[in-house]
Amino acid sequence: MAATLSLQHTLPKLPVPNLEETIVKYLKTIEPLTTPEELERSRDLAKDFLKPGGLGRTLQQRLLDVDRAAPDNWLDDTWWISKAYHEWREPLLVNSNWYILMRNEHNHPTEFYPTVENPAYTTFQVKRAAHLAQQLLDYIDTLYRQNIPVEMTRSGPLCMHQYTQLIGITRIPQAGCDRLVHTPFPSPSKHIVLIIEDQFFKIDIVSKDNKRLLDGDMERLFLDAIKQLDKIKASAPIGILTCDHRDAWTKAREHLIILDSKNRESLQVIEDALFCVTLDSAAEATKADRKNDFAEWAKFGMHGHGGRNRWCDKSLNLIFERDGKFVCHGEHSPCDALIPALIMDYIIRKPTDLNAPSTNAIIDAPKHLSFVTDAKTQEHLKAASATIEALSKNSDCGIVYFDEYGSDYVKKVVKASPDAYMQMALQLAYYKQIGQPCATYETGSTRAFRHGRTETIRTLSTDSYAFCKAMEDSSVEPEKKVKLLRAAIAAHSKYQREAANGKGIDRHLMGLRLCMQAGESHGLFQEPVFGKSAAFLLSTSGLFAGDNFVGTGFGAMYPDGYGINYLAGGKTLKFGVESKFESKVTSTREFGEFLRQALRDMRTAVEQTLPEDQRKVAAKL
Repeated sequence: MAATLSLQHTLPKLPVPNLEETIVKYLKTIEPLTTPEELERSRDLAKDFLKPGGLGRTLQQRLLDVDRAAPDNWLDDTWWISKAYHEWREPLLVNSNWYILMRNEHNHPTEFYPTVENPAYTTFQVKRAAHLAQQLLDYIDTLYRQNIPVEMTRSGPLCMHQYTQLIGITRIPQAGCDRLVHTPFPSPSKHIVLIIEDQFFKIDIVSKDNKRLLDGDMERLFLDAIKQLDKIKASAPIGILTCDHRDAWTKAREHLIILDSKNRESLQVIEDALFCVTLDSAAEATKADRKNDFAEWAKFGMHGHGGRNRWCDKSLNLIFERDGKFVCHGEHSPCDALIPALIMDYIIRKPTDLNAPSTNAIIDAPKHLSFVTDAKTQEHLKAASATIEALSKNSDCGIVYFDEYGSDYVKKVVKASPDAYMQMALQLAYYKQIGQPCATYETGSTRAFRHGRTETIRTLSTDSYAFCKAMEDSSVEPEKKVKLLRAAIAAHSKYQREAANGKGIDRHLMGLRLCMQAGESHGLFQEPVFGKSAAFLLSTSGLFAGDNFVGTGFGAMYPDGYGINYLAGGKTLKFGVESKFESKVTSTREFGEFLRQALRDMRTAVEQTLPEDQRKVAAKL
């Protein structure tokens, strides 16, 4: 087996796409969003942009120089994290961070007994938290030994760099543009942070003779920290500040650091921790009610109880409720959510040992991380709480759970890509609800290239629009509907392949615009349709089957849009949907119903075109 990072040197750099090809593709993608007159104007502007001596030629040459100077990746080395994430000043909660709702254990208890140390917590909650923290630490050890297999596709290896950008990494607020606190790989940190009742505890992961602990040791440390709650002088709930507007958190953090040196020490311990574990002490665990689209639990995953008991800047947070339910929550900028999702899918497979062994080693007690605050800090906390309350009240979350068929049916009966099929279902659901198409983003991976992250797959096309219109027209025959569905799927799959091969358009157009100098502009970028085509009212991303997940999610990009993360299981399709209550045009619950109906309508159309014997087989899938 090749070592985890052993094939990195074989990966090519992300290419700078051909200028003419990008502009041709761009013009094609805007067709469903424009009038004939607007399209013709954009075509004329494109000709001017591409003409010899035109601005487009100049910008392309500048971008090629950026590529020559980049050691690994012209986008990631130069702009990506700052432009895509760190310059955006909105709160991380809802707007940027992701969440994963993990399944319960197969023998999950139905009764939960309070701990002796504090009745606000349960024994199973602590045992499961300790176990999964240990499972993650075991995975990290395997990663540090470079024994995580290199992910492969038919075309070759994928970049594994993002696996080095998740552990021991924290985003810190800075004026105008945040930064990541990087630790080396492997991280020298030997601790995690436990968060309970808004208090932070440093938990060592090794004994005094530098040996790894067992589940029982970690459980004992967690219980020890819980016991300390009655003895320590509680600090103000500083974690709330990480949920605030980034500029507000910047000022609050600077004030804390200047106020007292202890604050810098505590912040540094949190920021250098491998990851955070949270034990939630709410009197009642949130409901995981499928009949309500898991709305309450999805909201808990998205922002918790008003941002309490969180450190939103941390790349990885394991959160446990009183009944042992487990949510993973993370900051998005250092790596894409697929990587932690793969890790969570792995660590959850081993059940919790209710009689976990211990080493009986000598271990340092949990250390409470205190903060010194003043009246100004209290003002910052009050303002942050108000921001979080407004965010959470406006966030309309849910998990659309569809088990009438899954990816097995799509592959065996429709004989199509499940991802492309689900994208067409999302297009149809939106068209059913709104009555018109919208610019749509799907995450495309560029990990075939060194330090590759993502590229936009523009799902909306003339083919997808034609399919949606036909599906809503009762006069169109099923054969025509299915023919248009297949054409739309083919167009989407072609765009997906091109994006994966470094031939998408959005990152290229972004690079060209960033190469413009003061005083330079072009009408192509100023046309209203240019902005409209990149205003992704449907922001979507697919992971994998996700049988160990109840659902996943992230926030909508726009006030009148949807954020949708989906899982294509063999028998079940799950869509984590977020929109805004304040919007007059969107509704997560209504969209969920339209989505279910879209999936039913697509199946009906497909089966109406099948011979009778195949229809009987399809009905069983």
